[in-house]
Amino acid sequence: MISKTIYQTWSTQTLPDKLEKLHNKMRLKNSSYEHIIYTDSQMNDYINANADKDIKDIYWKMKHIVARADIWRYTILFNNGGVYLDIDSQINNSLDDLIQDNDRAIITPEIHENLFIQWGLIFENNHIILEKTLNNILEDVNNGINRNDHHALTVKNYAKAIFDVANENNLEFEWIHPEEQIDKTYEFKNSSFKIVGNDYNSHFSFKHKFNHLLRNRPKGTVASTHWTQHEGSIY
Repeated sequence: MISKTIYQTWSTQTLPDKLEKLHNKMRLKNSSYEHIIYTDSQMNDYINANADKDIKDIYWKMKHIVARADIWRYTILFNNGGVYLDIDSQINNSLDDLIQDNDRAIITPEIHENLFIQWGLIFENNHIILEKTLNNILEDVNNGINRNDHHALTVKNYAKAIFDVANENNLEFEWIHPEEQIDKTYEFKNSSFKIVGNDYNSHFSFKHKFNHLLRNRPKGTVASTHWTQHEGSIY
């Protein structure tokens, strides 16, 4: 069973009023869920206290906070299970309409071929996909791979883990465009994952209308602190 906890992270827990109202709507629709926002320092403390040494080491090698947040999100869901959501994304509907008691993991394809959304994640604890994702990142860092490619290091390695689990368990699985994807559960070795269409069947939205307020920037612009503006190596 997937834990009824929604995890997010940001530099502070004091958010703009409009975003706090948006979160309140999300909480009302999901009143049975605990909602936790980790600050940067709390995220650091969590990794120091709860991650294996090898994961802790690569976390601290990351030179950008977003890369650290990616490793943290995989780690906390692997340890605890639950729902992860980027702070500038939103949950539109009740998760009880999406997540069933027998679900172990729910994934949804990106519009980009062979990739899957990781700005929102839904997993039970100890899921093999998350374990493989962390191991993929660990292997890359140990071998100096994707040093300058944040997207490949943390997003493509998540997709690789999904395909590897499918291949290792002889599942007839393939990426399908999110607008064509139908709900389907793949079962294997006392576990499973369910794939659903378009942004978790429209339960999630990638960007909410107040995301520019988080970074004190004009609407429609990119902040200098955004991960896409990072220059040089990621670790």
